Amino acid sequence: MKKLILFDVDGTLVDSYPYFAKIMEQLLPQFGIEPTERRMKRAFTMTAKQEVKYFKVPADRTEEWYTTYAAIARKTELQPEAYPEIDAMFEHLLSQPGVKIGIVTSRSRDDANENLQSFWWYQKMAIVVTSSDTKQPKPAGEPLEFACEKLGFSANETFYIGDADTDEQAALNAGVDFGGALWGTGSKKNFKSEPLLLDSPEDVNRII
Repeated sequence: MKKLILFDVDGTLVDSYPYFAKIMEQLLPQFGIEPTERRMKRAFTMTAKQEVKYFKVPADRTEEWYTTYAAIARKTELQPEAYPEIDAMFEHLLSQPGVKIGIVTSRSRDDANENLQSFWWYQKMAIVVTSSDTKQPKPAGEPLEFACEKLGFSANETFYIGDADTDEQAALNAGVDFGGALWGTGSKKNFKSEPLLLDSPEDVNRII
């Protein structure tokens, strides 16, 4: 039985890719970068620092990138929503004795606190690990190891659910079992190993 269920956020709990893509479509041309779907989907799984490196933003324009991103985001009316059945999934998980739930995300602490507060389940998390909390973000295993250590669970007692290969690799590096979420932006081709594939949030119930 798994006692700690950890979740990625974007593309797993929250349908945020359309919001991200809308920002990138305005941001990238200002830095001479074509906003192709392939590159935007790859960047969607990254931390802000990883995005800058991926798009090869010059060091002397890094601050400009962050400032411009924030300005565009404030003006972008489209707001992410939770995927269907996410609320019901968390209601079930929270009703299970001895089971803890948490988040491990590539968002920064400020970003997570500012933009996820409207979801009731965000307040119920036993832990929220962001890119601000560890030296190495996903796909390193450190964020998952940090969550386990803080809550006192072993890797064998823990399960991580995400939509991207970076989530899968983080789980492999931490020795944590992984479930590929297929209800959002995830698909079978995203994953390199043979994880447990979850077609809907309801399928998460079979983990515990």
